[in-house]
Amino acid sequence: MSVTKLDSLVHRVDETRSNIPNPHGVPVTLFANHDVPIELEAVEQALAFVDLQGTIETIGQRERAGTIAPFWGDEVGRLERVVLTPDFHRGGGIPVGTVAQARGFVVPQAVGNDVCCGMRLLVTDITHDELAPHLDSLHRPLRGVFFQGQREIPMSPRQREALLREGLWGLHETRDDNAGTGIWRYYDARAQEADLARVHFQGVLPATGVFAFADYIASSGARDGRDSQIGSIGGGNHFVEIQRIDEIFDGGTAHSWGVGAGSIAIMAHSGSVGLGHPVGSYFLDRARDLYPKELKHPEHGFYVIPTSGPHAALGAKYLDAMRNAANFAFGNRLLLGLMTVRVLSEVLGREVEARLIYDAPHNLIWDSSEPNVHLHRKGACPALGPDATLTASPFRFTGHPVIIPGSMGAASYLLAGTGNEAALCSACHGAGRSLSRGKSRHVDERTYNETFERLRVVTPIDPTAPDVRLRRDVLAEYHDRLKEEAPYAYKDITPVVQTVEDAEVARRVARMWPLLTIKG
Repeated sequence: MSVTKLDSLVHRVDETRSNIPNPHGVPVTLFANHDVPIELEAVEQALAFVDLQGTIETIGQRERAGTIAPFWGDEVGRLERVVLTPDFHRGGGIPVGTVAQARGFVVPQAVGNDVCCGMRLLVTDITHDELAPHLDSLHRPLRGVFFQGQREIPMSPRQREALLREGLWGLHETRDDNAGTGIWRYYDARAQEADLARVHFQGVLPATGVFAFADYIASSGARDGRDSQIGSIGGGNHFVEIQRIDEIFDGGTAHSWGVGAGSIAIMAHSGSVGLGHPVGSYFLDRARDLYPKELKHPEHGFYVIPTSGPHAALGAKYLDAMRNAANFAFGNRLLLGLMTVRVLSEVLGREVEARLIYDAPHNLIWDSSEPNVHLHRKGACPALGPDATLTASPFRFTGHPVIIPGSMGAASYLLAGTGNEAALCSACHGAGRSLSRGKSRHVDERTYNETFERLRVVTPIDPTAPDVRLRRDVLAEYHDRLKEEAPYAYKDITPVVQTVEDAEVARRVARMWPLLTIKG
């Protein structure tokens, strides 16, 4: 990293904030204290994204001059603000940890293919003392349920369509289609209905269509047909983790949320898996096709879809398809939680109860209260503050929960949002990578072995199985996957959370420690 070059690009304002000037006058604020490493490549990638504003202006000028076909219509779009969260690092498309407020357009690359990737946190009625003797016994049943075909998730075509159109409410209203069968034995209708108040958007982004998912909806056509998509963790940094709540920082808020020290929590980080990819890739292609043929394609590689003017119908179609995938992601995380509760119940020999604390997305576009303004969050979560007018909200006096996971070898944090407008009411969704996946695979074997000998990790591969121990190729792939997601590949979570708190984006409520991590 060139420190000199980084200093020329990033201008520190105070202990937690820096500005990144750019030729287009777009306000860009980076939240990171002095202890959070700032990646030069990520800053350069963010500046390339901001160059989109120059392209927007060029299209507007050419449209007004009549040298290209109508594109914007009456109002030229504008990239109004960009906020970068403390876990900010280079990503596919735009940096992870980017929040972008856009007027008059959407950018499919600013959401990506993992639509509505998010975090779900539940607290169980299990204590650490009760679970500790059984931790080793969890590996085999968890591997069976998550990776070896024992999920048992029947979904009727009616349930699938209801989920895609109406999210968790649609799933709730069609629950009787497979009541008492497979995973639905663990679906407590009364508890799940109450939990909907603890899901962002109440788990519903209403959609008018079903995009290209008709075949998925129909599937085998059977009422109890097994769903091959839902209940998947996915790859990369996705996980399900069993955690111990080991410290409370804000007793009043923790009590009101039902969070107590020593309790066992379940955290699920996943998204729309197979359904998000066709949405992201299809509309990126359409955005490229939309670009005026008379103009050279921009070097930055970002493309917009207007949400007003002559191309508004395509913008609306993208947002509708995005909502299909987002609704599926909410359902996916719900079922990942139920699958974990099922295994815990079976191993402990009793019915385990779990209460949702919060479920919030990271990769999504939010409509603003102002018409035609769209807030993009990529690898960043909402951090909404208290609002006494929301009489039905359990968070009206505390602020909405913010979930910031560490690595599989570090603490995760539960915080309460403050609604900080300077941060576009947004917080980070993790610690952020410090090493690329490629570099992580080349860490020396001693460091790798010392790291993982103290961790419990369940993956699709059981390295102790007799048929696996003889397969060097399978074991090599297994170790490479773990190296990519090793704790040393991530930033220290402490200064990241400290930045969030010191910048008054969110305040700490509780800390969780990982006991066992399930990785796809």
